[in-house]
Amino acid sequence: MTDQHVHEVQETDPPQPAPKAGRMAKPLTRAVFWTASLAALAAAAVAIIAGAGAGWHGVVLLSGIASAALLLMYALAAGEAAGRSMAKDEEPAPGGLASAALEGLSDPVLITGPTGAGRFANAAYRKLAKAAPGGSGLSLPAPERLFSGAASGAIYRLSRAAAAGEPARELVGRIEFGAGEGEVYAAEVSPMPGGGAVWRFARAVEEGEAADPLAPDWADHAPVGLFLVDTEGRVLAANQTLRDWLGVEPATALKLSDMLAGDGAGAVTRSRTAGAIQRLDARLIGREGVESPVVVAVDWTDERPARARGVIYGLSAAGAPPGVAQLAEASGGADKPGRTFEDMFSAAPFGVARLDGADPLSAVVEDANPALVQLSGGSAVPGARFADLFEAGEGLSAAFETALAGRGEPGEAELKTDEGVRPVHVFLGPARAGKRAAYLVDITAWKSLENQVSQSSKMQAVGQLASGVAHDFNNMLTAIRLNVGELLNRHPVGDPSYSDLQQINSVVTRQAGLVKKLLAFSRKQTFRLTVFDLSDVLSDCSVMLGQILEETVKLEIRHGRDLPLVRADRHQIDNILVNLATNARDAMRPNGGTLTITTEALDEAAVARAGAPDPKAGRWAAIHISDTGCGMDEATQAKIFEPFFTTKSAGEGTGLGLATVYGIVKQTGGYLFVESAPGEGTTFHIYLPEHIPSEEEAEEIKAEEKAKSTPVKPSDLAGHGRILLVEDEDAVRAFAAKSLKRRGYEVVEARDGEHALEILEDEPESFDILISDVVMPGLDGPSLLKEARQYLGRARIVFMSGYAEEEFSDTLSSDLDISFLPKPFDIQQLAERVKQEMAHVQV
Repeated sequence: MTDQHVHEVQETDPPQPAPKAGRMAKPLTRAVFWTASLAALAAAAVAIIAGAGAGWHGVVLLSGIASAALLLMYALAAGEAAGRSMAKDEEPAPGGLASAALEGLSDPVLITGPTGAGRFANAAYRKLAKAAPGGSGLSLPAPERLFSGAASGAIYRLSRAAAAGEPARELVGRIEFGAGEGEVYAAEVSPMPGGGAVWRFARAVEEGEAADPLAPDWADHAPVGLFLVDTEGRVLAANQTLRDWLGVEPATALKLSDMLAGDGAGAVTRSRTAGAIQRLDARLIGREGVESPVVVAVDWTDERPARARGVIYGLSAAGAPPGVAQLAEASGGADKPGRTFEDMFSAAPFGVARLDGADPLSAVVEDANPALVQLSGGSAVPGARFADLFEAGEGLSAAFETALAGRGEPGEAELKTDEGVRPVHVFLGPARAGKRAAYLVDITAWKSLENQVSQSSKMQAVGQLASGVAHDFNNMLTAIRLNVGELLNRHPVGDPSYSDLQQINSVVTRQAGLVKKLLAFSRKQTFRLTVFDLSDVLSDCSVMLGQILEETVKLEIRHGRDLPLVRADRHQIDNILVNLATNARDAMRPNGGTLTITTEALDEAAVARAGAPDPKAGRWAAIHISDTGCGMDEATQAKIFEPFFTTKSAGEGTGLGLATVYGIVKQTGGYLFVESAPGEGTTFHIYLPEHIPSEEEAEEIKAEEKAKSTPVKPSDLAGHGRILLVEDEDAVRAFAAKSLKRRGYEVVEARDGEHALEILEDEPESFDILISDVVMPGLDGPSLLKEARQYLGRARIVFMSGYAEEEFSDTLSSDLDISFLPKPFDIQQLAERVKQEMAHVQV
């Protein structure tokens, strides 16, 4: 009901006095009545008797007094009658202009008293009551008599709101008239001073009419779902877009549990305690029960009863893919008790404009919501040309054509802002009477994510290339290295061919290092994870770092106290330090400087402040590598972890150093960040989570510390024992077998995993060492180990590979009795590893 109508009813129906005050006023009313009567009679008598003597002025005066007294008597008599009616809870119906205004309304209107009983109804309500089954035979039936079933709950909530003195509006439901006919109504209740309420009903659905008669069409068909919900999960209102997604009729009663799968409804209800606009990830139960990921933004009001306005986005009525809408950060007060779709859109997180003109290229902005004004930097004001808000060009026309195509797809354009241009999706509603609505969604974050995905795809392609060629390439390098090692035995130092052979060996080593960097970058390296203290690694690596750095560079190592133990591949941590030290050395040329390596213990909060998303709870170990070199600008920092990106001259770097570092850190479960500025040097921050060692790992740490004083490399590489060598590459298998046989070992060769299993089945527990490639066609190395465990006895296991899946790293880390020899290796490395493993067998 409009405010004007409510005002008229309130003027016609003044508030009733309290019963107690009415009873106290009765004796006083009677006394005033008799006093006025006596005054009237006396004034009339005096006027008649003394009229001749007093003159006509006196007669007029005395007659006026008598008339006033008579009017007072009439008013008191009428007040007494009204008091008796009010004491019986009878409220006078509106009369005069108010009554005529209510009778003239096409919407049904009912006025109730404090007890809820009907006191006045216009013709439309009486007609509705007569047609409804629950109202037949009653002169002024209450609303609960007309609406039954699910609709009675809405009437109950509206009655409670009116009793609490709060206006409310709700979609009530359908009234059945019989013979399959009926109508859906929305109700609005406005409390009156002194008790009672004014009810107004409006038909909610006709042909082509919106589900909510008070909802503007541009909100009802917006490209996002809008809804109003109470604390019990009942959906009080929903726009047509949301109902289209759900596949339900406008009159269908909804609950949050009907809309959101899993715990989505519970998450919305619990968000009330958060006190601010909440963004929730959920799954919408769409047509035919198909679930789709959506984002729900919820804003709870402070009114009573509490309600929440919600925005669902990530879909469109045409089924657009998710991810095109930004997080709803609508700001809007709860100054109005009732939430309408106009309220929601005025605080919507996307831009909305009403255009005066069907053609968006020539249309003028008629009105814009605050989000669009802010998004456009204040240029989206009434009277502005809509096309002028965007960067001009052919792309703008194409964007508008896409948005107007009717496929539900947005056009992509560049919106002008104070800070440059911002990418937006443009939706255009259907034109009506030469006007249309436009919706602008900021997709800056979506574009950023798209670029990240594109970059990730490029890196993934490099990783697949690296892992795909690493196995075959390392096999070839191993064959070359073994051959060169054999030739070096025949051509020792002083031989004319010695330098050429060493040159070949040097090339093989460089190429092997390149493959390792590619595998590290693509996170495909084979790791053997052990538990250790970073201080020990720095101490062991300090000598090697001193050799890498030049005399003009000063190395400072600062050990932190009480560092947590970490679980990583120790050799890869060395690799990280070497790569970063090399880059720092080059950045400080030619003047030199200081390279500072610092370790410290941190908690997860400090790691999160550094930029880590959702770091693991507990302690963390940090390594900070700082140099005083030339530094980097932001553009360079954005690319330093990309493969093959380098700022060095041609031939001075592969561009894989930092990509390798990044890959190792991420594969270890840590984080890597960089701080730099031109002329201020660079600092790399590495964060690794604490690992609490098990009893077995603690024993291994003690054993490792004890073994530090023991010589690692045996002086005599000759030996005896039986070896099963499994390798699918013929050249590698032949050279490795020949080299081991020359050193006194008996070697049985197998061309693949199946062949090796047959040999073991025929000769169980007859081998001292099993040396197997990891990646082979058919039965690979780890699978061979599982199948052949029962035939191996006490045999030691040595795996060799240039590339292995991540699962093999887990196998190595969980079973420390398995030895790993990375390819490419030379004869010396192979013989040393066999000698070490044979020592365990012969103990």
